[in-house]
Amino acid sequence: MKFISPKVDYAFKKIFGSEQSQQILISFLNAIIYGGEPTIQSLTIVNPY
Repeated sequence: MKFISPKVDYAFKKIFGSEQSQQILISFLNAIIYGGEPTIQSLTIVNPY
């Protein structure tokens, strides 16, 4: 079975672009941008498609 890379825009939006995955996206962004510090507390997803 092959998987789509999360680096593909469609796959990234499918993984991180829903309200159900909001906490995962916040954790991901904090890890990438702020080295794991919980700087981002909330966010709004605007039309991911």
